[in-house]
Amino acid sequence: MKSVYIDSSVPEKRAKEIFKFPEFIMMENAAAALECEVRSHFESVSNKYENKSVFIICGTGNNGGDGYALARRLSGALPVKIFSVGEPKTEEAAGQKAMAVSCGVEVTDSVEVALSELKDFRGVIVDCLYGTGFHGSLNETAEKILKAANECNAYRIACDIPSGIDRNGAAACAGQGKKLAFCADVTVTMGALKTALFTDEAKDFCGKISAADLGISSEKFSSCAEPDAFLLENDEIKLPVRTKKSAHKGDFGHAAVIMGEKAGAAVIAGTAALSFGAGLVTEVDSGLCGTSFMMNPELMISDSMPERTSAVLLGSGLGRSAKSFAVARKVIEKVCEMKNPSVVLDADFFYYENIAEVLERLNSIPGACVILTPHPKELHELLRRSSVIEPVDSKSAKHITGRPRDSEITLSDVCTHRFEYARQFAVKFPNLVLVSKGADSYICAGKNCFICDRGTNALAKAGSGDVLAGLCAALLAQGYSAVEAAKTAVFAHAEAARSFERSYECTPLKLAEYLGRM
Repeated sequence: MKSVYIDSSVPEKRAKEIFKFPEFIMMENAAAALECEVRSHFESVSNKYENKSVFIICGTGNNGGDGYALARRLSGALPVKIFSVGEPKTEEAAGQKAMAVSCGVEVTDSVEVALSELKDFRGVIVDCLYGTGFHGSLNETAEKILKAANECNAYRIACDIPSGIDRNGAAACAGQGKKLAFCADVTVTMGALKTALFTDEAKDFCGKISAADLGISSEKFSSCAEPDAFLLENDEIKLPVRTKKSAHKGDFGHAAVIMGEKAGAAVIAGTAALSFGAGLVTEVDSGLCGTSFMMNPELMISDSMPERTSAVLLGSGLGRSAKSFAVARKVIEKVCEMKNPSVVLDADFFYYENIAEVLERLNSIPGACVILTPHPKELHELLRRSSVIEPVDSKSAKHITGRPRDSEITLSDVCTHRFEYARQFAVKFPNLVLVSKGADSYICAGKNCFICDRGTNALAKAGSGDVLAGLCAALLAQGYSAVEAAKTAVFAHAEAARSFERSYECTPLKLAEYLGRM
């Protein structure tokens, strides 16, 4: 797994102290990584592009210094031009600019010239404007340049992090609620992966993310500071492949899916659980749906939880009425009476008014396996009702000291700082596993956090979350730990969705069917 940091300057500073790496050398290595990306692109497109030239946008900090160093390295081999927003503010960046100019690189600080150059530009644009130094809002010059860069038919490379994305992964606002940042085809991030690259807003701007070392291996770099999270990769996933030839259905667990007011959600979840290896799946009819529906004939149905239930799924299609929550209370009581409680909590259950008591109780049961799977709005409800959140740095939270009142943390705050809030929840309830769903999903358990960046807009469809909940329940039923079940389910769910040629054709049942063939 690759290490991810909230503030990558921490291991960078430590690396400088431990390995005595001067800033100038790190800048050269950053420019070398960018050069490799530029040359690789031109080699791959062959003769498709007549304009094999490079336009570099340089800021006043060390990110700009990387751009000047890149220009010098490409000078003579490719036509290179630089737009500079101002004179370098650091000694290292100033030195790099001087060397680029001495090599004959053309530098302009005229916005009009830059906009004229970018019009119909078809080469490579490299963004070295802000990097991780961005905060607040874009000035008029930055807005004009970024808009022009995004609108032309060029290949775009961001240095470290697309300009306009702040350390929380939020994009700048360009007026009328529209978000603006450099829209990269690839982001070459320096030294370490950053959590800001793996947020819902950043996903539309980062493109492919590539980590470049700055002169020492990523393993050495990561050893300089404790990572805040880890990026999930293929080799970390343990699919429920059956190896024992002599087996029966009881060997693979019995998942019970509680049917609520919307029975279809439970059927989708149950179908997914069966596709992902559960030996038996029972739909528990709680008497809430009140209408007839087509049941998957592969699923069993009962009016009570089977005696040998090994994992329970509660919340998918549950409903938010008093009757629904009365059913939820009874189910939780039975779960807590299980010898080794295993439960997935999803969807409407996060609106249960007594959820704080339930979480405290489940968190205190030794050996309990509990997975919660909220999307951002449900996460907001979960955090609000469980009263565990402390405000992080945002406009709506600056004035708050201590624990906020329910109304003081908004859905917008939770969306912007979803990673931080998910971590807070996990620390408060260390024995529960939180899957914070989004364009990139976070899996948090105690102090350990994992990021799955494989999410796709194909999953933006009703029922996709029910499939994920069913996968988690299936793996718990088969004896997975809560952490391993969550990691495997989230990654497999995202990978399966990416297999569809057309994103809009990915329906929940097709998704469940494909998962059975992974």
